[in-house]
Amino acid sequence: MNEDKKQEETLYQKLETYGHSDFYPFHMPGHKRNSKNVDTELLPFSYDITEIDGFDNLHHPEDILKSRMEAASLFYQSRKSYYLINGSTCGIMAAISAATEKNKTILMARNSHKASYHTCFLLNLNIVYIYPEYKNEYGINGDISPEQIQETLENCGDIGAVFLTSPTYEGVVCDIKKIAEIVHKKGIPLIVDEAHGAHFGLHSYFPESALMKDADVVIQSLHKTLPSLTQTAILHVGKDSRIDTNTIEHYLQIYQTSSPSYILMSSIDWCMEFIRDKREPYYDSYVSMLEEFRQKCKNLKHFSLLSKENWKEMFDYDRSKLVIIPEAGYDTGKELYVVLLEKYHLQMEMAAECYVIAMTSVFDTREGLNRLYDALRELDEETEIRHEEGRRFPGMSIMPVVCKTIREAYEANGSIVPLKDAVGKISKEFVYLYPPGIPILVPGEVFTEEILYLIERYKKEKLPVQGLSDSSVKNICVVKEI
Repeated sequence: MNEDKKQEETLYQKLETYGHSDFYPFHMPGHKRNSKNVDTELLPFSYDITEIDGFDNLHHPEDILKSRMEAASLFYQSRKSYYLINGSTCGIMAAISAATEKNKTILMARNSHKASYHTCFLLNLNIVYIYPEYKNEYGINGDISPEQIQETLENCGDIGAVFLTSPTYEGVVCDIKKIAEIVHKKGIPLIVDEAHGAHFGLHSYFPESALMKDADVVIQSLHKTLPSLTQTAILHVGKDSRIDTNTIEHYLQIYQTSSPSYILMSSIDWCMEFIRDKREPYYDSYVSMLEEFRQKCKNLKHFSLLSKENWKEMFDYDRSKLVIIPEAGYDTGKELYVVLLEKYHLQMEMAAECYVIAMTSVFDTREGLNRLYDALRELDEETEIRHEEGRRFPGMSIMPVVCKTIREAYEANGSIVPLKDAVGKISKEFVYLYPPGIPILVPGEVFTEEILYLIERYKKEKLPVQGLSDSSVKNICVVKEI
């Protein structure tokens, strides 16, 4: 090895450099790299331990972890609450596994996170999809109505569980109370992926949690919207849940690491203490800043924020999500995303075709929100209308043709073909944008002209198309024809 060769920058060095830069985080995790409100410093090497005497065991809690999870359960009014250190992913997988059985059928919202699809693969579940309302001009999935649930359950027998996402990545909330009533009348459990709603119920400005709306199991990603480290989450079992807690605990032992990080668990613990004992003044200030930002944005001519005012049909909305919609001047959300990043050093959570998401949390600062507004105001003044007759790329909702279960497709013989030659064939692979990780195509579904068009469009717009084994997104693995 040439010792004179410049040493590559390490991940630690890169993080350290970035941590001292002026880039502002409008993205998860919810602690926003803001330590001024934190009264402890968790130094990884000093505090990183294993299950030594006096520190309990997450997979067999008898002491401090047991009492801390019981305290969280008391605060949330759940039957039981479980610390998760493999993110909401492991909670989703444990909940679905506990509520269903191998080869059974699940009713699932199509806009579900890939973790739910992976569980369906492991259990070889048949999926009956239910499709959210779709806002075509924005390309955003809306809520799923109780009427849709009612109709689907009446037309489909032998459903083992219902799985919904509320809120969505964009903040759209379903009427969980009515949906739970309908689902429970059929004797079926309702699981709600509330990963983006860990802050729900902590202030009247935000919707109530699905846990208070009679969902059987609710999974929340603490790190998304609360001050907690990346990978931390919590699973709540409702007081009247139809899902057995012993079974959930069994699957949590399968899907979570056998070496849980005490740094992550202590982060959850600190977060729980913060929202229980200190949240009121912080959330009052946070809500005031959010509402001030939203009101100021109403003065912009070429940008708008998603809200109940411009989408009255949705049941409810989480106003902590700042979904910024360029009304003119930007052909794609990606263009706006890049300008905000490169010119203003504002790192957004994600870019879609027609919008950009800025995620906020109680640890955001007035200075940060002012920087975002000032950037939008400056861009608003500079914007020239390029396309007066609506967006160049209206959204598209895909209704897949399902031919096999995910596992059947995965286990079938396959062949790699160019995308254009895959039309009419059954896919062996996922296709999705990440974030948010909601599939455009699932193994076992037919690859169509519409899907080909979407993939090529997303590639042209430089959106993150993932899931394919071919990282160049030129080829796809399909079920081999016999």
